[in-house]
Amino acid sequence: MTRRRLLAVTLAALAIAALTCLGCGPPWAVIVEAVPNPFFGQGKFAVMPVDFTGLRVGNKSEAEYLSGKDGSQQQSFAADKAGINEQFAAALVERSQANGIRVDLATGPQDGPFVIRPSVQFVEGGFYAFVAAESSRVEMNVRITTPDGRILDEIAVAHGTQATMTNPSSGGRLRDDGRVLGYIVARYLATRVGVP
Repeated sequence: MTRRRLLAVTLAALAIAALTCLGCGPPWAVIVEAVPNPFFGQGKFAVMPVDFTGLRVGNKSEAEYLSGKDGSQQQSFAADKAGINEQFAAALVERSQANGIRVDLATGPQDGPFVIRPSVQFVEGGFYAFVAAESSRVEMNVRITTPDGRILDEIAVAHGTQATMTNPSSGGRLRDDGRVLGYIVARYLATRVGVP
């Protein structure tokens, strides 16, 4: 692992740890913020699909996790990842629009003056078994870049959804997490654009 990658992983871990502090500020941790703020007064962004490269599922790599699953379980997990992406993008677009910010689904990095690049490094589906339950958790880094990939801002966000009798499915909880993460990123965008 290169020094740069190690530094990025360490910063992300510290950022995620900071997110667990309830009532300590906004629901994101800033890794990098461009100064001066290039987004102030801007109103157009493009969002790329969620990147799951290097994903860890609980304490396993994605490959290790999937090796213990049958074909239908592997398809279900792929659908869960697609659901996280869909819910994240839909919530980000919807909430940003309500704030007067246009966020389009990107077909490529040239689709907007600023590109939102979400990546998920960690997923825990949790479980529900009447007498015991564990929440889901999705940890995401979001980079906002120029079309050529130069990083302007980077934040870390995380969300977990309680496993309950009314929400026993891990896939449903992961989709809920994706949606809430979209709302959080929309809120971050609004602060950077200068929406009151």
